[in-house]
Amino acid sequence: MSACDRCGGTGFEIVSKDGGEFAQPCACRRPAGPGSVAAACRLPPRYEHCTFATFEPFRPPLASALEKCLRYCSGYPYLGPTDEGLGLLFTGSAGVGKTHLAVAVLQELVTGKGVRGQFWDFHSLIREIKNSYNPETRTTELQVLEPVIDMDVLLLDDLGAWKMTDWMVDTLFYILNGRYMAKRATLITTNFQDAAPDVARKDDSPRRREYLVERIGLPLRSRLMEMSLVIDVTGDDYRHARQMSNNQAVLGGGQSAGGSGR
Repeated sequence: MSACDRCGGTGFEIVSKDGGEFAQPCACRRPAGPGSVAAACRLPPRYEHCTFATFEPFRPPLASALEKCLRYCSGYPYLGPTDEGLGLLFTGSAGVGKTHLAVAVLQELVTGKGVRGQFWDFHSLIREIKNSYNPETRTTELQVLEPVIDMDVLLLDDLGAWKMTDWMVDTLFYILNGRYMAKRATLITTNFQDAAPDVARKDDSPRRREYLVERIGLPLRSRLMEMSLVIDVTGDDYRHARQMSNNQAVLGGGQSAGGSGR
């Protein structure tokens, strides 16, 4: 197979931007088609359909979140002195469309910018790292972590959904810090609201446990703020609205399959 004319087989091409030159992934690294994109990104079948075209902004806050994602993709990669390697942190309650938008960003960057990207459910990643742990050599564990850190774009879904142990926090910090130092973008979704540490400390209600900083700790939250733009996805349950739209399209009217209409 002959080398690519654009990159000479290196996988990167030199382009000019803002008066400077930088390397970006060459188009020859892009997967060949939609199915290969899903496979290359490790997308679960449930999320393969998640693109910008299939996202339905039922409410203005969802339209705003969609617009921010589109702007982010348009400007990627971020190479200025204060925004190198910026990723996205999607916050909001369950079912509002965070994962759909995050996967849409990932697929857009893979197909439009030629990046190498992967989807990981956070707890599944932690479980795989744990299962590979070798207390004598740590070799297998590092083999799991290395591609996660080296990937151009990493999507970590559902951060904080499980109780975070000290080992989990340390492992996550190792991953994110490695990516931060290498200026690689990370996309993260979480059901937990972000708040400044002083705001969380002053909240004496049970809601305090629902703040992101309470789930992952101050050092990790601080690092996330350094490496991420926060997109707060608010609104009604997106899954429910989409399901109602599907019911209308498939069944007609408001009737359910059982005919009760409830």
